[in-house]
Amino acid sequence: MEPNLDKVELMATLAELKEAFLEKWLEQTLATYPRQTLRFLHGEKDRFRNPVGHTLREGLATLLDEITGEMDLAKIRPALESLVRLRAVQDFTPSQAVGFIYLLRDILPEDLVGGSPPDVQRRIDETALLAFDLFMKCREEIYEIKGREAQREVYVLERLRQRAQGDGL
Repeated sequence: MEPNLDKVELMATLAELKEAFLEKWLEQTLATYPRQTLRFLHGEKDRFRNPVGHTLREGLATLLDEITGEMDLAKIRPALESLVRLRAVQDFTPSQAVGFIYLLRDILPEDLVGGSPPDVQRRIDETALLAFDLFMKCREEIYEIKGREAQREVYVLERLRQRAQGDGL
C-alpha cells in the first residue's frame, strides 16, 4: 500500500504544480493587456460576463496540459484557435498576439515536463508556429470581411446616387 500512496501524493503534487504554472502563465498573459482591461479580465470570474478571461483560462490550461503531456494536435488546435482568434481581433501586433506562448519558457521547469530541455523548447516552438499560422488565417478572414463590407457600402452609395439622379431629372 505504501507505493500507491506515494504515487497518489506525487500526482497531487504535480497537479498542484501544474495549477501554479497555469496561474503564472495566465498572469503573464493578462499583463499583455492594457491596465484598465487587465483589472476586469483578472477580477471578473463569471464566464458569461468575462468571456475573454474564461477563454484565456480554458485555452491556456489545455495548452499547458498538452505541452507537458501528449502534445495531441487534435486538442491543441481548437484551444489555440480560440485564443488566437480572440487576440487577432484585438489591438495586438502578430508577435504580441502569439508571444504569450513563449512566456511558458520562463515558467516551466524543463526537468519537470518529462522530456529533455530541447523537447520542451521544440514543443513550445511548434505551438507558437501553429499559433502564428492560425493568427494569419484569422487576419485574412478579417480583411476579407472588411473588403466585402466596403464593396457593399460602395454598392449602396452607388444605388443611392442613381436614385438621386433619377429623382432630379
